[in-house]
Amino acid sequence: MSDAVKQLEEQLNTLKLGLLKMSPRDRVRALSTHETDDLILDLQDVADDALKVIATLKS
Repeated sequence: MSDAVKQLEEQLNTLKLGLLKMSPRDRVRALSTHETDDLILDLQDVADDALKVIATLKS
């Protein structure tokens, strides 16, 4: 597997885990507002990085 594919796989797993933590169905405890805000910012950064990897794969 190429480094880009491994990186994308890790980023998607990070997004999946973050969404699981915010999911009312699967979370163990409710996240505080501060924790949720931090998690959203982290997931936005991961998504931005993943899009950059995809852009490099297209070129």
